[in-house]
Amino acid sequence: MHPTRIDPAAVLPLHAELYLLAHDDDTGKQLINEQSLAIGLAGALLLELWFTDRIHIGWAFDYRQQQWREAPGQLVVAKPGPTANPLTDSALAAVERVARIHAGSDQLRTWLRVFAASDLPERVRANLIMIGLLRRTHIRRYAGLVKTEAHLPVHERYAVRARAHVRDAVAYHERQGRHRTPPDNQTVALCGLTAALELAEFLYDGRSTRELTEWLRYVVEQHDEATVRAVVTAVDAGRGDLAVAAMR
Repeated sequence: MHPTRIDPAAVLPLHAELYLLAHDDDTGKQLINEQSLAIGLAGALLLELWFTDRIHIGWAFDYRQQQWREAPGQLVVAKPGPTANPLTDSALAAVERVARIHAGSDQLRTWLRVFAASDLPERVRANLIMIGLLRRTHIRRYAGLVKTEAHLPVHERYAVRARAHVRDAVAYHERQGRHRTPPDNQTVALCGLTAALELAEFLYDGRSTRELTEWLRYVVEQHDEATVRAVVTAVDAGRGDLAVAAMR
């Protein structure tokens, strides 16, 4: 077995769960536009660096006072060096560049814009194929006359479980925490990114897209970790920037 292959029972990284939610399980078709998916995946990878204490988001070190202070939008590398994954390696290197070159600006939104512009969905797909999460196949369309390449999950359970995580987070708040474990940072982030990218309708939850989106945003608002909220907000704003740019 390839040493980086994913165990079918393993919890997937945030970017992998988001990628699966953004694609049709049966056809591999992308459900949202490329730019929106790219900025969402960028946000997911940035949060993964934060989950593993590789970076600080929204903090800066005051050398005169010799203490950390809140600094919305700032990025700081806490642990440089290889991460054992080419995607997070490149994400961490990009954080180092943005922190060095764009001092004093909103580095979070700058990083999302810059990193998302580097063919990110294609790179994520290639990585998920390499680790054995996706497989290449061919699907015949138009009565079998046209054969197209598709990339489908190796196991259906991956996408099913990602949706279940989101629904469980909503259920926790909907039932006011009765008999359930509160959602962790990754699940809350997945809820927020799903809402920001307008993927709620593809969760097949049974309620209206508007109602479910409101619940997903509520999950994020009620979470006690400001960093998750900050990144989700930046992704939402970045997607809005893309929409405005497209109208010009």
